[in-house]
Amino acid sequence: MQLTLTMPRLGETMDEGTILGWLVPIGTAFKRGDAILELETDKTVVEYPALGDGVLDAVMVGPSDRVAVGAPIAKVTVTTPADWSDASAPAEAPAPAVAAAAVAILTMPRLGETMEEGVIGQWLVAEGAAYRRGDAILEIETDKTAAEVPALSDGRLLRILAEPGARIKVGQPIAEVDGEVEAPEPAKAAAETPLADPAPNPAPLRSDGPLRATPLARRIARDKGISLHSLTGSGRRGRIERRDVERAGSALAGAGWLATPAGRIAYEVEGTGGRTHLLIHGFAGDRSAWAVTAAALRRAGHRTAVFDLPGHGETEAEAPDLDSLTDAAAAVAAELPAPLVLVGHSMGAAVAVALAARLGPKVSGLVLLTPAGCGPRIAADFVHGMASATTAGEVGHLLRLLGPKGGALSDAALAQMATQLARGRLKTLAEALASPEGSQRIDLIRALHSLPETLPLRAVFGTQDRIVAATDALNLPARVAVHFMATGHMPQWDAPREVADLLLKGHKND
Repeated sequence: MQLTLTMPRLGETMDEGTILGWLVPIGTAFKRGDAILELETDKTVVEYPALGDGVLDAVMVGPSDRVAVGAPIAKVTVTTPADWSDASAPAEAPAPAVAAAAVAILTMPRLGETMEEGVIGQWLVAEGAAYRRGDAILEIETDKTAAEVPALSDGRLLRILAEPGARIKVGQPIAEVDGEVEAPEPAKAAAETPLADPAPNPAPLRSDGPLRATPLARRIARDKGISLHSLTGSGRRGRIERRDVERAGSALAGAGWLATPAGRIAYEVEGTGGRTHLLIHGFAGDRSAWAVTAAALRRAGHRTAVFDLPGHGETEAEAPDLDSLTDAAAAVAAELPAPLVLVGHSMGAAVAVALAARLGPKVSGLVLLTPAGCGPRIAADFVHGMASATTAGEVGHLLRLLGPKGGALSDAALAQMATQLARGRLKTLAEALASPEGSQRIDLIRALHSLPETLPLRAVFGTQDRIVAATDALNLPARVAVHFMATGHMPQWDAPREVADLLLKGHKND
């Protein structure tokens, strides 16, 4: 049966509303509870749910149209007319519109007697998705623990009010749900609460006021890994809308050059969704070392960013010390959206740790692969040998120290590496990293102890590593999750699937 839907009255004082966008294409079927329309009043922005199964036959209004309450907005063919109340009115007469879902406010729970605030780790249920009693719906981190918060009843997550990384006081709003919550709001209060302006504001301190964004903009930003706090809204009263998110994202895309005061940095950024992984290579390597890892992350729906550190590869900036490497990494990170997962290999692990200290809450996870600086010794013959190598033969012998696949490079690749290394760009950096006798000159342990307790830390050590000892893992702070793999110094070469799986599974805790 075909019905005519009309603009609903979402509050006693509402006389008209603005259409923000149709969420179901014309001719497309929808199910009961699916959001079919997004609209705005002077007090709120809502996604409009279907009361029953049906098909959207035609729309009578489009985006930005202001429509009076009761005026026709669309025609739908429905399976069960009774689900739609009195919506069987003839086409000439305005039919009652779909009623908005009942809204309850989910607040930051108190996970312990001394807890005063918590950090949103990750939402485990997408906006608009249904959940069952007992399902974990989000992760919360405190200064003492990280915990999954279960649903107290069957329901649906209508809107996320606090994005991952936001620090929220106990009792403040974090989401709107259709279902029971720990401290349900009275129905009348929930209906009158402006949905787009939760108070008090749960946004991180970067924001100068309440973060206003449409549900569609929030969803797209989450899918693309874009921080809403980095955007300027073009909508009414500064509200962030879909077009603002679609124009945003990484300032870096594809392969190119990033200009810095020290010189140009060669980079590659691929992918548009999920989290952004900034992959930092090790000494005498370049961004190509991450090819397999980056491809696996992108297939899983995440963005990857790789670059050549100063003194390496195609990057023109030079590398006198570890600070110069961190400056370059910070320049790349500044052009990428939050949240960032930093993955550093060997010397790159030290860069990743220093970068995490600089970026603070923009970093949601830190993964260190066979990190240098965790023990007193390192293979000086490799470090100083690579810095001084001039021929493909020297490079080939040194690469075999990295593990089973270290000697598998083609003659052309070895020749190219030898040509790069013969320029002598790494000699000063080698002295900064290790003595000729093999003493490490960087201390990663002290730096790890200074990182925030809320930052998830993981480290991978190869049991066959000939560059740094796997036993260096015993020196790490107790809160670092350590994984051992039967690899050499390059686990991303020797066990690419295992490394990719570790990174992907780790999102649950980042």
